[in-house]
Amino acid sequence: MRRLGKIACLLMALLAPCVPAVAQNWPSQPIMLVNGFPPGGGADILARLVAGHLATALGQPVTVDNRTGANGLIAAGLVAAARPDGNTLLLVTASMVSMAPVMPGVTLNFDPDRDLAGASIIAGLDNLLYVNPRLPFRTLGDVIAHARAHPDELTYGSSGVGSSYQLWAAQFAAMAGVRMVHVPFRGGPPAISEIIAGRVDMMFGNLAEILPHIRAGTVRAIAFTSAPPSPVLPEVPTIAETLPDYRADNWFGIAAPGATPRPVLERLNAEVNRIVADPAVRERLVSLGYQPRGGTIAEMQRAIIEDRARWGRVIRENNISAE
Repeated sequence: MRRLGKIACLLMALLAPCVPAVAQNWPSQPIMLVNGFPPGGGADILARLVAGHLATALGQPVTVDNRTGANGLIAAGLVAAARPDGNTLLLVTASMVSMAPVMPGVTLNFDPDRDLAGASIIAGLDNLLYVNPRLPFRTLGDVIAHARAHPDELTYGSSGVGSSYQLWAAQFAAMAGVRMVHVPFRGGPPAISEIIAGRVDMMFGNLAEILPHIRAGTVRAIAFTSAPPSPVLPEVPTIAETLPDYRADNWFGIAAPGATPRPVLERLNAEVNRIVADPAVRERLVSLGYQPRGGTIAEMQRAIIEDRARWGRVIRENNISAE
């Protein structure tokens, strides 16, 4: 037993310098940025934009790996279980770490507080309600009036059961006093295709992935889910103008496995903030429907905690479930 104890101590002594060494030499190999949403969607656009700039800043290739399913939770679980060496990163959303943990019916195979470490928020999203343009709805009042007169007739798509898209719609339905039918998909793009085809009536989603379709006239924007409205579509009102207490938002950031060395997280934070501060990047983000943010590691953690408390309250008060 004494010999085993000595061996254990020796191993610990040998391994102890590894964490500082990882931090000091990072990055020394290609980095994988895991995105839990389909190619072509708003998350994918952002992931590839950030990956390109990170690769330049870090001097290593940064490859986007799309691991779709469960509203990004499959990707989050993969990164949570990865080696904490800074070479596997997650494009994390508020829905993964603030909504999913308090959503009844959602099962997590990781602890977002223990198994993931936030590096920086990248940007908030401009989110909105949009409909098939062949429907007679021009305003939010039109949607509410029809839904009240025809309960369980209107269908709304989402990026999956328990997704932020479902939560925003369920919150709207509860506050507006209407009943609608939820049609979940595996990501936003498949749902958008069904709305354009007329097989689903509407969706609450992010501007980045729907803006080209709004400009093409294949969907119609009705109202933004949070204030202020996007400068990209200044003529589109907010839901709060009709339902004053309504607010629904989301953000994207960079996270790493929970035990990732602090110096690696700080380097990531510094680089993300430099990227977001670049005027050309900011202009590009705004044009895509994002609100450039950045900020400290502590500010990201505070946002997670505050958002979790807020969405937990919304879920309880409106009896929302992913089941």
